[in-house]
Amino acid sequence: MSGLSSQRRASGQSSSLYTLLVFLSIVLVLLVVMLSAYLRLSGSGLGCVDWPSCYALIKTEAGGAESLAAAHRVPPWATLTHRLVASVLGLLVLSVALLAWRRRRESRQSIAMLLAVLTMTVFLSVLGYITPSPLRPWVTLSNLLGGMTMLAMLWWMGQRSVMTEKLNFKDHSLRPWALTGLVIVFLQIALGGWVSANFAALSCTDLIGCGGYPWANGPWRESFNLSRDLPVTDGGVVIAGDTGKLIHIVHRAGAAFTFLYLGWLGWQAVRLRDRYRGTGIAMLVFLTLQIALGVFAVAYSLPLGLVTVHNTIAALLLLSVVNLNHLLTPRMAK
Repeated sequence: MSGLSSQRRASGQSSSLYTLLVFLSIVLVLLVVMLSAYLRLSGSGLGCVDWPSCYALIKTEAGGAESLAAAHRVPPWATLTHRLVASVLGLLVLSVALLAWRRRRESRQSIAMLLAVLTMTVFLSVLGYITPSPLRPWVTLSNLLGGMTMLAMLWWMGQRSVMTEKLNFKDHSLRPWALTGLVIVFLQIALGGWVSANFAALSCTDLIGCGGYPWANGPWRESFNLSRDLPVTDGGVVIAGDTGKLIHIVHRAGAAFTFLYLGWLGWQAVRLRDRYRGTGIAMLVFLTLQIALGVFAVAYSLPLGLVTVHNTIAALLLLSVVNLNHLLTPRMAK
């Protein structure tokens, strides 16, 4: 009997350590997402002294490689902190993977999800090491979406690890709508990242309107061409033009649609009460903050701090939608 008791105690300690490491990893991923946004926006010239003339200014070095002209304005502490946190995060994720593998028989965690997190960690590490020219938007987008995906997967793993309900009934009727909401918020984050990656933030500086809408002859295909290189002037300034306008217009249209859909979804979660109510309220709060920050960012000419917070709230909004999907997906009893 004492042997069985000791085994249960060891299993409980292992489970607690696993959960602790997962949630520590979540905190670090969120911090990395924030720092990445800050570095990306600072490096593009956002918020620099000569704003907006310094925005999207590229210089060509003697060796032929491009670098952001405003890169020297990025605080050294931010770069160092980002690298340090990312390194610690990698070690934590590896520890989570090893611990999960050791307890795979007693754990209900998906090994596929764990492998996906490990793969994403390696991918982001390699991408950060071999990052090519800033004139290639797919690099920025890959970093952003990779970080957001990793954050969402770790949050799911953390919530499943502390889930106590083991029910076996039909899926809730709201679940397909919650899954759709997850896709919508992820796509909207991608659109926001594409605006940043294409230096299109200044393409639409008015709250309403975009200085003319180039619908008829707009370069739609080029605006969303993932493999394109950004064109620059002889002086090294990125040319956004109508391409940037179209990207910005689509992002704003996506924001309106996301607000309506997630607003409805969050309200439905609040109406369900019980364990869903808190998540629904969080969704509505983050959604309102995100829209307000977007409006204020345009109204006040994109201050660096405000846009960085805008990126952070997008991550929290994503987590709230992931949490709703978690709550609507009860663990099946064996």
